Amino acid sequence: MNNSDHNTINKFTDHLFRESHGKMIALLSAKFGYQQIDNIVDAVQEAFEAALNEWKYKGIPNHSFAWLIQVSKNKLINKIKREAIGRHITYQFHAEDLQLDPDEAEDSLIRLLVYFSKINLSDRNKVIIALFYLCGFGYIEISHALMLPLETIKKMIGRSKSMIKDFAIQYEDYDLNVLHKEMPYLLHVLYLMFNEGFKSSRKNGSIHHDLCFEAIRLAVLIKNYQQENCELNAILALFFFHIARFPARMDNNMWISMEHQDRTLWDKNLIAEGFAYLNQIDLKKNRLNKYYLEALIASVHLSAVQYEKTNWQLLSKLYTQLTLLEPTISVEINKIIVESNYLPISGLIEKIKNFEPDLNEFLKFPFYTTLAHLYEKNKMNQLASTYYLRALLHTKNQFDRDYIGQKITKIVQ
Repeated sequence: MNNSDHNTINKFTDHLFRESHGKMIALLSAKFGYQQIDNIVDAVQEAFEAALNEWKYKGIPNHSFAWLIQVSKNKLINKIKREAIGRHITYQFHAEDLQLDPDEAEDSLIRLLVYFSKINLSDRNKVIIALFYLCGFGYIEISHALMLPLETIKKMIGRSKSMIKDFAIQYEDYDLNVLHKEMPYLLHVLYLMFNEGFKSSRKNGSIHHDLCFEAIRLAVLIKNYQQENCELNAILALFFFHIARFPARMDNNMWISMEHQDRTLWDKNLIAEGFAYLNQIDLKKNRLNKYYLEALIASVHLSAVQYEKTNWQLLSKLYTQLTLLEPTISVEINKIIVESNYLPISGLIEKIKNFEPDLNEFLKFPFYTTLAHLYEKNKMNQLASTYYLRALLHTKNQFDRDYIGQKITKIVQ
């Protein structure tokens, strides 16, 4: 097998990991018990490693998910048996108890998410373990998604292992028809999952379509139990609005800004799907929420036939409302970018500089990129170049670096 074939296998297994990792862990957890979560994670990882090695020579099997779940199940059984022998415990398996039905995987995913939500942890830590165990995020991806130090993530996941096992002893299964109690947590996980796919934090990452579509698939699955949930419909609208722009977001492995995207490439069917979810929301019966406002913001962009004809004043008002619900520097930066299309730039430069003392490491790249963008719009190219270069110090993502490099080249020409 040549290098091209090896690359194909590697890409396929990476895609399959994103698509199947959570389902495999959830299905095995439902069958063998949540107390086996660590063994299950190891077994799933080993199954993917076996796939990489074996499929290179034997080819990809027709039913790759079934192959993976069978291999991970066998490896898990061996692990449990070895532990039982080491503890001098007799552990017997009955064949009828070991059948895994792939059709049960989706409900198992939701049940595993709910299980994590019930553990006596802070909301932040519940999200961390969900992203790690169910979504297959690595430490770095979680660190970027939650804007937390890498060591904090590692310590939290390490501490969570015993809590996950211990909680399994007292946990009783949950009726999915009353999911409304868990919705804030479930939506937060889906939101972070989609965002990581929308712009990967990996060094060589751009758009991870698999993560985005998996977030949508899970959201649609949850909707089976929560048809009228305002925030769920809003987040689905937001997701569809974002994926509609995927064909125009990159060209020749380079980010394309909203201003320069070819709007004829935007998927009209996906945009219509987004509006269908948005139109299901009745704010007379529901309170305003961040997902609804973000969906509205995306819809305003998508409704403009040209960048210059975007309703910037309306977007600014929506961002003002969003800052009341989510008073973060990220939201303020996005609002300033919008306002730079119709307000004096000099005042916006002074406004954004006020945020600099409060920046964490994760905010420095978007902050300096935006500041440079403002200087560029104000025809102050030397300062623009200086801040674009400073932005480069705060990202390892090659696509970001190439994008900023292109901006600098354009300025100095």
